[in-house]
Amino acid sequence: MATLVYDIAIIGAGASGLQLLYELVQADPSRKKKILLLDSGDRSQKSWCFWEDHTSSSFPFLVEKSWKNMTYRTSQGKTIQSEIGPLSYNYISSEGFFNFFFEQFIPGESNITHLLQRAKHIQEGEDLQTILCEDGTHYQAKKIADSRPTPTKGSIFQHFSGKFIEFDEPIVDDSFVTLMDFSLDFSTKEMAVFHYILPFSSTKALIETTVFTAASYDKETYEGIWQKYLASHFPQKSFNIISEEKGTIPMGFSSEEKEGKVFKIGAASGNMKPSTGYAFTRMHQDAIYRAQGTRKKTPKRFRFYDKMLLKIMQNEMHKIPGVMDRLFTRVPKKDILRFLDNKTTLAQEVKLLAQLDIPLFIKHLIR
Repeated sequence: MATLVYDIAIIGAGASGLQLLYELVQADPSRKKKILLLDSGDRSQKSWCFWEDHTSSSFPFLVEKSWKNMTYRTSQGKTIQSEIGPLSYNYISSEGFFNFFFEQFIPGESNITHLLQRAKHIQEGEDLQTILCEDGTHYQAKKIADSRPTPTKGSIFQHFSGKFIEFDEPIVDDSFVTLMDFSLDFSTKEMAVFHYILPFSSTKALIETTVFTAASYDKETYEGIWQKYLASHFPQKSFNIISEEKGTIPMGFSSEEKEGKVFKIGAASGNMKPSTGYAFTRMHQDAIYRAQGTRKKTPKRFRFYDKMLLKIMQNEMHKIPGVMDRLFTRVPKKDILRFLDNKTTLAQEVKLLAQLDIPLFIKHLIR
């Protein structure tokens, strides 16, 4: 019996793998292409957040909450609130995302073969590529999209430790997302600490401790910071913990990979913003381009900006709250979000960067 050859195999059923799967199906209305999805089975809880304007379409039918207003709190405790329309800050839960794909989308597409398998090794060939799995099975495909992580250049991590909580009384303003709150002074030479709040109603919110550091994940320390933040900002308020999420995002540049019949997707292909960790819309845009057989590269100057910020993190982490304070107190928030999304012009970037601590950035440019 001849071995089945797939048109494309996708290794990994996370955000990047499933977005590529979706776009491959959209680009093939006749459903002629045979697609293999190898899934490790990881369903750990995650929050995928991103900002877009009304003309964009990163799975709008899966967005569970959107905000048109944003809060930033400085390291001095000043609160800055801004309207960000026509942009909106959107939230998709991993639970809703996975439920859509595994309960609705994949079962309805006969050209998709979904297997719970862990890929171990890829053998590249001229015409056919072979995936060897941990259980000894193997599969062949004309192309392979591999989302497995690769080492990043740099030594900074973004650790996060968050809890979905419900207060006993309505005390949350759910019209504002808090993107960064540096008001609790826990930043040191080794780590920069801020808090992030996604309010879902007047009583429910995700409150997350986020840490930039070169050190490994420190559960006990982050738990202590989270408790002190709640005591400081919501004193004597009773609440129940609904669920928790935690994780680590490497902040750096992925190793350069050649493009061919075996290619990387997701964070492994550079679709994660090195200085912030945001990735969802970048992964989606990359999925669209790949499904259409095209690629669009990000201008190199944005890589340069990311390198400058990462250098400051590596050498003067305690300066990060001040850098963010200058940015968010001097620059319109819509411009900041477009800049972080690599969607500004060079003229706009010059104007924005002029508001920052120029000597600090020049020092690290020279270094």
